[in-house]
Amino acid sequence: MNVPVFSVIMPTYNRGRHILPSIQSVLRQTRQDFELLVVGDGCTDDTADVVRALASPQIRWLNLPERGGSQSFPNNAGIEMSRGQYIAYLGHDDIWASDHLQALADLFGHDPQPDFAVSGAIFHGPRASNYRLVTGIFSDGDAALTYFFPPSSFGHRRDVTDRIGKWRDPKKIVPPVDADFLLRAAKSGMNFISTQRITVQKFAAGHRYLSYVSHTSDEQERMLRRMQRDGYEGYVASELAKAKAANTFMINSYPDFAQYENGQLAADSKLTRGLVRPDLRNLGQREVIKQDDSPKALDWCPLQASGGRIRWVGCNPRPKLLVPFKHAGRARIRLDIWHPQGDALTRLKLSVNGQPVVTSISKVRQEGNLWNALATFETALQRDDPTILELHLNRLQRPAGQRTGIGMADIEVTPLGWRGAVAKGTQFIAKFLSTR
Repeated sequence: MNVPVFSVIMPTYNRGRHILPSIQSVLRQTRQDFELLVVGDGCTDDTADVVRALASPQIRWLNLPERGGSQSFPNNAGIEMSRGQYIAYLGHDDIWASDHLQALADLFGHDPQPDFAVSGAIFHGPRASNYRLVTGIFSDGDAALTYFFPPSSFGHRRDVTDRIGKWRDPKKIVPPVDADFLLRAAKSGMNFISTQRITVQKFAAGHRYLSYVSHTSDEQERMLRRMQRDGYEGYVASELAKAKAANTFMINSYPDFAQYENGQLAADSKLTRGLVRPDLRNLGQREVIKQDDSPKALDWCPLQASGGRIRWVGCNPRPKLLVPFKHAGRARIRLDIWHPQGDALTRLKLSVNGQPVVTSISKVRQEGNLWNALATFETALQRDDPTILELHLNRLQRPAGQRTGIGMADIEVTPLGWRGAVAKGTQFIAKFLSTR
């Protein structure tokens, strides 16, 4: 059996058929001297069947017996079972250009060899967000001490983990596991060289609020099709130019990790992606969800430092809201919405669990420099899962220049039907008895 030059490790968790575009981008590499190790982090869905159905001799599948909750554990398992001279990684929602492995191999062919070969990557925000960030293009040998490169963009010599140790448990460290891995390597004096080429298209789950609640792969499939058409190189050049013009080229420097506790950033990431959710409660009476400062990726900006109750929309034109209640019947939901311009609040388009709903808008009133309205609709809630609202914002409702987009304050949820009447009656009786 020939020893592969590259062992490509793809950690995954319950992505099912949506992993296929990422796998296809590996199988379409111009270099075919690789093995692809798809390692499940205790997957409980049909990912194993999806991978095995490809029937490729280059692919091996391993599912860990227990979920570790981080790419560290599949990455370590993949390295242990690998046979290649070099280790490369690909996120299960990222896409490689067909010359990615060749770009890395060109660098590893240098004498002396680099420890890490890093290719350029474009981070894409949610669709139509106009958010992009470029990393991995550098000339300074110390760049790895300052800037983060996603695992999908780099490969390393096989002996790197022998020298700096394995990928670490996120609960025991402050930085995210990929940042920790790179920083340990950089601080040990390892050599990082850039390919100076963009060969990675990254669709970061951490930029997409509740991305693990419902997986999709339309962005990845669209990118694969784009790569196969004429004009792809022009598209990459255009994205690079836009990133430089927007000052989002090589700006993803490491924060001051001293301000965080062990596992804090990992926990925040799980909240953002929806891997950890608020407790699901029965909706027995009117409930009010107040805005907090929990991480919501590019969907919603953090609450104002002044402690305001309005959370302003981010750059995602399809921001999501999570309703942590279950109910066997229908419910009325009322959104307290705000905007600097009254015309932006005359209508609101949204969907509930993927299905469009019709909203009624109260009279728009001015309050100081802002305008306010209530958007009300009725819908069925999920019985065993949180309900996900998705706003479909028009241009006026999105942020533009120095102007904020739409803002969200309290969310009121009230049960309807006989269950709601019983709950309301119970509340009235309890209040009456308490006054006697």
